[in-house]
Amino acid sequence: MAPVTRKERSGERGHFLIETALIYMPMLAMFFGVIDVSMIIFLQSTFTSSTRLAARFAITYSSSYGSMSCTASQAACITQVTEDNAVGFLSGSKSSYITVNYYTANDLTNPAESCNQGTCVVNPNGVSTASMPQTLANGIVVNYVNQPGNVIQVEVVNYPWNWLLPISAKGYALTNAVTNLTASSMDVLGGLQPGQTGPPNP
Repeated sequence: MAPVTRKERSGERGHFLIETALIYMPMLAMFFGVIDVSMIIFLQSTFTSSTRLAARFAITYSSSYGSMSCTASQAACITQVTEDNAVGFLSGSKSSYITVNYYTANDLTNPAESCNQGTCVVNPNGVSTASMPQTLANGIVVNYVNQPGNVIQVEVVNYPWNWLLPISAKGYALTNAVTNLTASSMDVLGGLQPGQTGPPNP
């Protein structure tokens, strides 16, 4: 048997490096792809759950949330519930992605009032069906945007998620590989708490 020369060993080393590169790069892309997709699914599920819990809190007209009073602003407490159940992804300045909308039965498309970061805008779309006060088809007069029987919507709108591996399906790099996530939950506002004579400030 002939001894293996240094030249042959060098050639084997070169083949090993090429094979490693051919295997390693696709494997790395798959690894980061799995992380990216899993993270998006996790965030979407988290935001959906947090908006659902916030809407559920809203329909009870609770006067406080933890040590926070809800009498001055119901939307502030609802926003805080959303933040607290979003595992830190909506805290701080990112709470700007949370919006609380109030609808009447006359118009479930245009909100009668929309609140974001402590600022509430009455009839943001400027349509007559969303203006207050208004009378419903059954004769009930709606004087408050958060009156029992109205609909509340808590939503997270266009939360940006930057991909760890910004590669498109066509195989080239994307400069702005961002996926915007949106989650929303709606519910009918229930009865007031015992002793409450009217709904709190929206």
